[in-house]
Amino acid sequence: MKVLEFEILERKYQISCPDKEEEILKACVTLVDSRMKALKTQGKLYSTEKIAIMVALTLAKDFLKVGGANGDESSEKIVELTNTIEKALAPQDKLF
Repeated sequence: MKVLEFEILERKYQISCPDKEEEILKACVTLVDSRMKALKTQGKLYSTEKIAIMVALTLAKDFLKVGGANGDESSEKIVELTNTIEKALAPQDKLF
């Protein structure tokens, strides 16, 4: 087990991971960081927490679309949750 240090949106984090999973975890960090930066660049969301939630939901939706977990039923729920969150966050766009 080793401690992996990384940055997402210029914030530093540390996480323990088994040696066998270091490369996949680094790939996950790269994917999450790039998605969060892309969403932040769009300028629609300003809170790091909200950006993280939207990225997590998008990644979960992508995972389920390719047949991960429980398939169609879970995928529909993820799409529904994503739409609900986007609607809830929309009024904040007018604040900035």
